[in-house]
Amino acid sequence: MIVCTRMGESPPMQPVKTACFSDNIGNTVVKARMAVCFFAIQAERVFMEKKTKKTKIFRFIYIGASILILIIIGLVDPNFRGMFEALSSLNVMWLYITIAVVLLYWLTDAWLLKDITSYIHRGKFSMLNAIKVALIGLYYGALTPSSTGGQPMQVVYMRRRNINTGTATCIVFIKFIVYELALCTFYILAVILKGAGFRADNPSIFWLTTLGFLLNALIVIFVWLTMVRKKFATRCAHAIIRWLHRIKIIKDPVKATASFDTTIDDFHSAMQMIRTHRVRVIFSYLISFLNLTVMFSMIYCLYRAMGLTEASLLSIVTTQAFLYLATSIIPTPGSAGAAEGGFYIYFSAFFPESMRFVAMLMWRLLSYYLVLFVGTFMIVADEIIMIRRKKKPVLDAASGEGVSSVNVNIQDPLKR
Repeated sequence: MIVCTRMGESPPMQPVKTACFSDNIGNTVVKARMAVCFFAIQAERVFMEKKTKKTKIFRFIYIGASILILIIIGLVDPNFRGMFEALSSLNVMWLYITIAVVLLYWLTDAWLLKDITSYIHRGKFSMLNAIKVALIGLYYGALTPSSTGGQPMQVVYMRRRNINTGTATCIVFIKFIVYELALCTFYILAVILKGAGFRADNPSIFWLTTLGFLLNALIVIFVWLTMVRKKFATRCAHAIIRWLHRIKIIKDPVKATASFDTTIDDFHSAMQMIRTHRVRVIFSYLISFLNLTVMFSMIYCLYRAMGLTEASLLSIVTTQAFLYLATSIIPTPGSAGAAEGGFYIYFSAFFPESMRFVAMLMWRLLSYYLVLFVGTFMIVADEIIMIRRKKKPVLDAASGEGVSSVNVNIQDPLKR
């Protein structure tokens, strides 16, 4: 690939700086080189568009299918006709508070990312960049099974902000670890405060929530093992991969093993950084706990917006935490289907039957579909900005302006 870079940036190859030639031959050569760079960029863009075409198609199909699920639930619900009446009676002040809680959830997620970056990365990383990267992580997490696509895309976008891949990977892994710790802590506190009553009223779904907690707790234990017993954790993982291959769940065990070994190394590096920055990591953990608290408060604000006042904040926050853990084990993008159905089951005691569908619909619109809308806008805007930045030096040089300020990774034919 032919690469054009600006002055002051670090290109992948040693650049040859072009100069303003005084004769026509020199200008012709420079313009020709700029034209080659321009067409190379265009060819790369076409290739990437073809490469991501299937992904974009899947994305639109999935969003359409998830919206279809909401429509089907609404049509099945006998109280669907009363939706507009329920919407017209909403408490506007509490609705604004609900929207503010959603924004606060995004901001605390960005704050967590910026806080971890501040002690892992020595360079600058503004709060605005943290908000962008956080929203991109939420967006891709909402589009991939079990939110597995969020962290890799955050690494990609942090790399664009001059954070090298190794550092960016370490940052998102630390963020993931403190999130898992905060989530497990939240479950333990919820069980202590409201677990007995919830289990008595919902014995079957209580154990589903407990299963979600156990799976997340196993992740925390495994991450800890990568720090203190890395070889043992690796051997156990390899044995599990071989067993999954025998029962036809994993098709390519060699590829799975290589990918897992890379993940083990990343976790090990992250745990070493946690050991180095213990005090700072504790503060990051508290931010993550605050972030979860804000997220689990969303349904309570909707509950008040619908004019309901009987249930306490603690009851609804703990119930939403139970729902979140239960749906986290469902490997669908954004827990589609499971989240909607789970809302009907977990919150049937809080919302009257006539308001249940409206409450579920508003919750999903604000907590899930709003992320998709804002995330799409940010990604498109970011891509446009990146394309303009790449095009500007090429177009300026091709028009004969700013030729002396361009570096090109092609050997000057006049100097051969």
